This record gives sequence, structure tokens and C-alpha cells, in this order.
Amino acid sequence: MPNFLSTRSRLLCLGVLTAALAGCAGSIGGARPEGAAAANAASSADSLAQTSWELVRWTQAGGALRDIPHGDNGEPIRLTFLAQGKQYQVNGFSGCNRYRGTYKLERGKLFIDAPAMTRMACNPPERARLEADYLRGLGVIDTFTLDSGGAPRHLTFNLRGGDVLEFERRQDPPTP
Repeated sequence: MPNFLSTRSRLLCLGVLTAALAGCAGSIGGARPEGAAAANAASSADSLAQTSWELVRWTQAGGALRDIPHGDNGEPIRLTFLAQGKQYQVNGFSGCNRYRGTYKLERGKLFIDAPAMTRMACNPPERARLEADYLRGLGVIDTFTLDSGGAPRHLTFNLRGGDVLEFERRQDPPTP
């Protein structure tokens, strides 16, 4: 029986990684900004740099709220934007695994590519699906909004399928 669980865990992890990579490949069009604060952010390649966000609400296309459990250690789903020189990176925690990739603000749009992640088994299966859907969602953002102000506190991603991911700003990472 232990071999079955081990094989099952590996297959589940491989499925999550495959789904994540497939979702990230869909970021071709980029996310259009909505509202003045997002348009302002999209005009500068480093305007999101050194900010950290926690996913606090997921509204599905039909209006139902999706449960967003924290990881085994209580860690929430996070998205952090980092910039050092001309290197623009994203990283975070996706529910079971850590991920990293790149972002850019170009031609007035936000592009996120998060292809690399750790490969920890994700149980229960609902959390594995949440993680795969979240990582896929980063690649299919249609529009994004930021609340007004010099230091935005609320970030929203409207996904192409109709889902809406809402983030609240958390403690920013240190400036390099």
C-alpha cells in the first residue's frame, strides 16, 4: 500500500505541475489595467515591485465564493512582485508549493509567467485543485485593478473565464 500512495502522490504532483505550466503558457495577451491606479501601475515597469499580496477572496464565474484554505503550516496563498535592476520576478505560495517566475508591465499590460514550483504532494485533492487553478489563473488574467492611492492595498485579477481573484497587500519584502 505505501508504494501506491507514493505513486499516487507523485502522479498528483505531476498533474498539478502540468496544469500550472499549461496555464502559464496562456499569458500571451496580457492583462489590461482597469481604473486610474492600475493604468498608472501599468505605465511603469517597477510600479508593482517590492509588494506582497495575499489571496483573500475568489469569486467564481457564477458568483459563488471559493474556499481558500491556508497551507498545512497556516501559510496563505501569496503573490510577491520583486525587481532588481531589470530583473522582474514573482514568487509566492500557491497552497501546497512555492512558485517563482517573471512578470513585466509592457505596452500598458501586465504579464505574469510562473513556470517553476516545488513538488510537494498536495492533500486533500481539493487543495491540489485550488493550487492548479490558481497557478493557471495567473496566466489568464484578462484585466486587473488596484485601489487608488500612493500605496495600493487591494489588487484584483479578473480572469478570462469569469473568476475574480482579490488580494490584500501584506508586509512588503525588503528592497534589495
